[in-house]
Amino acid sequence: MQRKEKEKHRRRVHISRRNVLDLCITTAIVAVTTGASALLVKWTDSSANVTALYMLAALLVARTTEGYGWGILASVMGVFAVNYAFTDPFYKLNFTAAGYPVIFISLLLISIITSATTGSVKQQARRSRASEQRIRRLYEFSQQLANAHDTDSMIDLTLRYLHELLGCPVLYFQNENSLVNNQERVCGEISGFVSDSIERGAVEACFREKKAAGAGTLLAPYAMFHYIPLMSGETMLGCYGLLWKDNPIDEETMEHVRAILAQTGISLERQMLAEERNRAALAADREMIRSNLLRSISHDLRTPLTGIIGASAAIEESGDRIGAVETKKLAADIHEDAEWLLRMVENLLSVTRVSQVTNLKKSEEAAEEVIAEAVARCKKRYPDAQISVHLPEEMLFVPMDVTLIVQVLINLIENAIRYAGTPVEVSLRRQNGNAQFTVRDFGPGIPKEQRDTLFETTQVHADSRRGGLGIGLTLCRSIIAAHEGEISEINHLDGGAQFVFTLPMEENT
Repeated sequence: MQRKEKEKHRRRVHISRRNVLDLCITTAIVAVTTGASALLVKWTDSSANVTALYMLAALLVARTTEGYGWGILASVMGVFAVNYAFTDPFYKLNFTAAGYPVIFISLLLISIITSATTGSVKQQARRSRASEQRIRRLYEFSQQLANAHDTDSMIDLTLRYLHELLGCPVLYFQNENSLVNNQERVCGEISGFVSDSIERGAVEACFREKKAAGAGTLLAPYAMFHYIPLMSGETMLGCYGLLWKDNPIDEETMEHVRAILAQTGISLERQMLAEERNRAALAADREMIRSNLLRSISHDLRTPLTGIIGASAAIEESGDRIGAVETKKLAADIHEDAEWLLRMVENLLSVTRVSQVTNLKKSEEAAEEVIAEAVARCKKRYPDAQISVHLPEEMLFVPMDVTLIVQVLINLIENAIRYAGTPVEVSLRRQNGNAQFTVRDFGPGIPKEQRDTLFETTQVHADSRRGGLGIGLTLCRSIIAAHEGEISEINHLDGGAQFVFTLPMEENT
């Protein structure tokens, strides 16, 4: 409110200064015209052209001052000057001589009409410039709306724009529940008004009737705020409030405000539809993950469980006859199959984590430490594995869900160890604003017939008695996609498969 009072005081001071300036301009032009007329009469010994000079003076005043009044004042001053100084009897006001009333009234009307026409043209030009400026600002606002990434940023952008345009507090209600819960968004200094029953009634009327309510309307006219519905077609998306009580907004500005809100409504509806499509696509992805998971479970869990059952039954039924060496080998097979099942459970937990969230809770992590953790866990399971790590000189910080990215690296490294043997190379580098992770082995590579569906279905590996890459690669693709990254595989010309995935180093908002 203090800001608004200061703005009103500043406007009053500006108007007062402008009036003084216009008065000085009018007086100066009339005085100069009078002097020029006196010289002209002295030089030509005729006052025939004096009237034209004063008409020109009225035009100049109308052109250089604000409004109609100063041009009309100059016209009246000119008529009196002509009658007083340049018409017989000189230096006396006399409008009663034969023919004088008609002549001077005609001159006065011509001067007034000319001055008013000039002022009208100037005001039209001013309105045209203001209209052009509003159109340009509306275009710039539309560009900013197009660059907004979500509905919240669009709503806040409109709040700030209206606050800067009108110089008054502006607020937004998404629905009537946000009114009840005091969850309105505010731009500008304001507090406590929501508890006012009049304001509550105005907001409720705006939502109920889907039209403007509050100050300046017939719906709750005693409210302090003027509430405007944010519409998109027949759908009401929210309600904006403008503090109007002490400073009503002119109709031209209100037309601009309505255009802004109409543009906001269209953009909001488009963004909501896009978000709905994204949610539908995400639900489809989650369903695909579940389908792949069920297929993989039936394929990947059956073999190790059968091995465990067979080996344990052999030990139980024939342990005394098969000898200690064979018993130890069967126990090792049971242990290996149990570790396989443990990894499968870890992947299942990761799948559940990815499929149940819309947005991952990411934090900036040092990529080098993530690689170190994954390598350490793989070395614990495969102590004889040769795993080399190549890191850049700079420290790379990447927004990620660290648990899931560690699981991706573990899956890729363990696949390389199981199906290609060692050595395995893990490397990291920066590329085009992304962190690029690479896991390479030196085995036979991925068979050509498996590459097209490598990340989509269960793949059978010819040398693996457990028979499959499992859900690991499908999970890897889902995790990387949830991080807005990419994953791919290539076979090296000199042998071996290489899996590469990238993560954005700056989180998209």
